[in-house]
Amino acid sequence: MGGWLLLLCLILTVWNPASLALRLATNVATLSSQSTLALLFLAARLVITSVGVAAGIALLLRRPGAVQLTKLVLVLFCVEAIVRLSTRVGLSEAPPGTRLPLAILVVAHNAAWYAYLQKSRRVRAHFDLESHPTPL
Repeated sequence: MGGWLLLLCLILTVWNPASLALRLATNVATLSSQSTLALLFLAARLVITSVGVAAGIALLLRRPGAVQLTKLVLVLFCVEAIVRLSTRVGLSEAPPGTRLPLAILVVAHNAAWYAYLQKSRRVRAHFDLESHPTPL
């Protein structure tokens, strides 16, 4: 497995769950006083992170459909970040004036990984995504 693909697997299976766990750990005392919208964002992030872990494991194990699942997760992470950062929920989580740059950074990060999965010849060869001509 190539270095970039392994890095993506580590991001999906270690970094994202760890950052979510830290986010939840800092808010566990005030969880009952959170708004419904804030709890929905946390639930959505938990589901997307869980699917991301599944995608990372599928990539590591070279499962069929792993690349497509990972692409879906990257899009979901973008959508969740844009929606979360465009609302007034959780203002303490991002300092004033940093929401738009943070959203752009999250989208650019996930778009770069998406483009890598889409364009990489190594990923195509590794997951047998090349279209093979059918014999006559």
